[in-house]
Amino acid sequence: MYSARKLFGRAIGLCEKKKVFIEYIALELMLGEVGRCRALYNNYLKAMPHNYRAWVKYADLERSLGEPDRCQAMYELAVSQPAFDMPEILWNEEAKGDNARKFYEHLLERTGHFKVWISYAQFEGTNLGRGVGDARAIFERAYDRLKEEGLKEERVLLLDAWRVFEKAEGGGGESVSRVEKKLARRI
Repeated sequence: MYSARKLFGRAIGLCEKKKVFIEYIALELMLGEVGRCRALYNNYLKAMPHNYRAWVKYADLERSLGEPDRCQAMYELAVSQPAFDMPEILWNEEAKGDNARKFYEHLLERTGHFKVWISYAQFEGTNLGRGVGDARAIFERAYDRLKEEGLKEERVLLLDAWRVFEKAEGGGGESVSRVEKKLARRI
């Protein structure tokens, strides 16, 4: 075992490839060395903080060990990374009730991206969320924020998603027409 660890350690020192980290973590996990797995994940994330799969796998490890607080902390740390390239993966992983709301709000503080707003509103409209009324409130907040920031194209995409949501929810012509009134018209 010592020689395998030495070989993996040297490989990480020379090239820091994700495949090396993954295989080394798998070896330590097979041996039941949780402390070493955590240390390896920490090094992996220092080397590649943008790698969303590493964050998800580390959080999964903590969840499997019965450490929900550590799992939650991993997701929060991941979202706060400036180099993180796919935060939507995390909210799909952790989309459960109030945890999901915290993630969405945190993501909105960080990015304010229209796709996050749409996903948040759609989440609230599902049976995991609070309902159609809250979804509409999120869409309204998003529209106002994007309008403040002068993001016209993003606002149109948001309104299209909102209109589709209203049609799917069967809110009637009134709710759909209220959304359509917000769309820009050519004169």
